[in-house]
Amino acid sequence: MLTELSQQQLQSMMQTCPLAMLLVDEAGHARWMNNLLAEILDGQTALILDRSIDEVPEALQSLFIENSTIHLAGEKSDEDRWLLAATQSLGENAGFVQFFTDISPIQQLMQERDRLAGELEEYILVDRQSGMPNRRALYQSLESQVSRSRRYHNPLSLILVRLTNLDDYISATENKNPASLFISLRYMLNDQLRWADIIGRLGESELLIVLPETHANDALTLAQKVSRRIEALDLPELETRPNLENFQLDTHFGVAQWRKGDDVGLLMTRIRTQLLSQV
Repeated sequence: MLTELSQQQLQSMMQTCPLAMLLVDEAGHARWMNNLLAEILDGQTALILDRSIDEVPEALQSLFIENSTIHLAGEKSDEDRWLLAATQSLGENAGFVQFFTDISPIQQLMQERDRLAGELEEYILVDRQSGMPNRRALYQSLESQVSRSRRYHNPLSLILVRLTNLDDYISATENKNPASLFISLRYMLNDQLRWADIIGRLGESELLIVLPETHANDALTLAQKVSRRIEALDLPELETRPNLENFQLDTHFGVAQWRKGDDVGLLMTRIRTQLLSQV
């Protein structure tokens, strides 16, 4: 019956341990590593053994940092390695052992997840807070409408509305993601528009309304009405807050009509210029 392990057996177990290991002495010098860590370091062991953290290359110094996540860059991005270090002290003034778990497959899966999420973002056409069309969807619709006006010379107008004190609202409600506000705006504005009109969230504090078959004068009348309705919007979330029961949203708006020769860029530049002239 095996009752104790010999020094040779212990050394053999440590060398073949499924965790990479690094022994650091009380002076902070790396004195030993097992086969798995040597394999991971791929020929760089001489740059670490019998050296302190200050004496090894900067890219390898993280191997000495206790209880850390370590990134070892490869020549190619798919050759990078990530190690999770767990530190075990050997006692007072006796150094410590670093146990490394290779988490490279997990990290690569996380990177792939992020890459796919980024690709998916390219196809999302709805603003998550409001449920309105987002900037990408608005520009797609606008391209189509501008092409139609260019071909048939149909009138097309835009209204750009900016909530000028949205930051004050966010500060007052202590809500950095004012989804409820934009949902309320969506329902209120949809009641003011025709089925062919398009309203969406262009930016953090901007709404864009696309009005096919509409001249600038009619769009201006609608913009004034919309602005008044937004400023009169009921905000029950502020009614219980001291001195905020009379808080109202402030707006600036710009109106522009498509002109012959306009593309989407020229049309948007003109409406932004018109908006800024009110500020």
